[in-house]
Amino acid sequence: MIIFENREEAGKLLGKYLKEKLDKFGIDKDNAILLAIPRGGIPIAYYVAKETGIPFSLVITKKIAMPSDPEAAIGAIATDGTYLLSTYAYYLPENQLKQAIEIALQEAIKKQEKYLEKEPDLEGKDVFIIDDGIATGYTAMVAGMYAKNKGAKRVFLAVPVCPADSIDRVKEIFDEVFCLEKVDTPFFAVGAFYRDFHQVTDEEVKMYEEKAKEEGLFL
Repeated sequence: MIIFENREEAGKLLGKYLKEKLDKFGIDKDNAILLAIPRGGIPIAYYVAKETGIPFSLVITKKIAMPSDPEAAIGAIATDGTYLLSTYAYYLPENQLKQAIEIALQEAIKKQEKYLEKEPDLEGKDVFIIDDGIATGYTAMVAGMYAKNKGAKRVFLAVPVCPADSIDRVKEIFDEVFCLEKVDTPFFAVGAFYRDFHQVTDEEVKMYEEKAKEEGLFL
């Protein structure tokens, strides 16, 4: 079992792994883009970009939460209104569900205004959705759906760690899933596979974006 020292190590290892796969999948790095899910996916995407030469940008999503319990996620939404709901969501009264979706959408739009100056052009490109790991996969799937809505040719998911039982579900959206450590356990938590899994700060986000821009790796 792999335990990553931090997101830097995970990003470098994932980048090396993806670099080996580019030719096999006919991926032209000049017509590809990495989309990081903030904030944890940004360090990963930066180091993947350095390893592969594929530039990155961001894709903004927001968890949809139960109105009575903001910590309980029942799905995810992207800024274009694309959303996915867990089966639990449908136990909510329709008016509460609509309210939860609308609140999450507005929060996603605000988040995009904070983190992203302009949306990248995805038309005809191979797009990699990047995060530091997935659990249920809903956030990543919504990000993949968003990319397809924006005209992506193919959409891939690339993460350092994921539960094995989520792969079939996310493959409903993605053309391929690249995961370094597939974990077969009923008690999965992304943070358990990192020695350092601190919450990425806004200052770190800015630092990675500025470094990537200087190196021609941010769109």
